[in-house]
Formats: sequence, structure tokens, C-alpha cells
Amino acid sequence: MRASLMYKKQLIIGLITSAILLGLGWLFISTSVAWLKSLDSAVAASLVTAALGLLGLWYAQWHSKSRDIAESHRESKIAVYSTFFDLVEKFQAGGVEASNLGESNLPDWLRSDFAKLNRGLILWASPKVIKAWLHFRAATMEGDGRNILITMDQMYRAIREDLGNSNSSLASGDLIRIGLKDPNELT
Repeated sequence: MRASLMYKKQLIIGLITSAILLGLGWLFISTSVAWLKSLDSAVAASLVTAALGLLGLWYAQWHSKSRDIAESHRESKIAVYSTFFDLVEKFQAGGVEASNLGESNLPDWLRSDFAKLNRGLILWASPKVIKAWLHFRAATMEGDGRNILITMDQMYRAIREDLGNSNSSLASGDLIRIGLKDPNELT
């Protein structure tokens, strides 16, 4: 009951704020257009050109800064994602018996690797990778092998996307098929 009332208040405040911002935006634009019409056409054209150039410059600076930040995070992301791939490879190589694992009997090295992975995901992973990781973990608890493979493929896709790679021409399951002895096994 209380959460519903809070949600309604937030919705009303959001709608009122949006209406005020839209009204102020419309007022600014209409006033600017009227002012520009009152000016000599050459002066108005040069003001519009200067304003568009300034907006373009701000956008280019913002885009460049965003790209620099993403590039500076790339190495840390790769290290975290490598930890994930290392864990997957240990399970695939048979170094870990997945059926015998429970929260109470995890080997110390595995517990340490999972803690390192979780810490890295919290710090560096995109929200899509974090959601894929949580979905993957839930699937492993259910124990359905096919579902685990599909969620692992989703994890791989999210990682690739986070690192700037395209998944557009890949079908569902393509990434996981790379590691299967029989790639047609998943179909």
C-alpha cells in the first residue's frame, strides 16, 4: 500500500517536472525564433551558424571524452572477462567436478576466483554483463545443461558487446558452439 502511494507521488512529480521542462523549452524556442526574426537575416544566419558550431564542438568534446574513458577501462574489463573465461575453461577441462560443488565444499582456489570475478564485474562490467552473469548463475543452480549453455552464450554476447564487438550476424548459440566437441550438439 505504502509503496503504491510512493510510486504514484513519484509519477505525479515526474509528470509535472516534464510538463514544466517542456513548457520552458517551448517558451525558449519560440522566444528565440521571434528574436531571430526581428534581426537582419545576415546577422540571424551567422548567429544560428555560430550556435550550431558551438553545439557541434560540445558534442565532439563529449564524444571524445566518453571514448577516452571507455578506452581507459578496456584493459580492466579484459582482465575481468579473462577470469570468467579461465573459470569456464577449468570446468570444461574437467578440472572441477560441477556436480560435486555446493556452497559448502567449494575449493579455496575456486572460491577465490569467484570472489575475484564478482569484484571485477561489480567494478568494470556493463549492466548487461552483470544481468547476464546473474542469469547464468541462476541457470547453473537449476542444473539444466542446455539452459546453462544458452545462458553462457548470452554472457559471451554481453561481454563482446561491452568490449565494442558486434554480435549482429551471430545466431543464438554460435559463441558457445565454438567450445563444443560437436558444434551441432546445441541445435
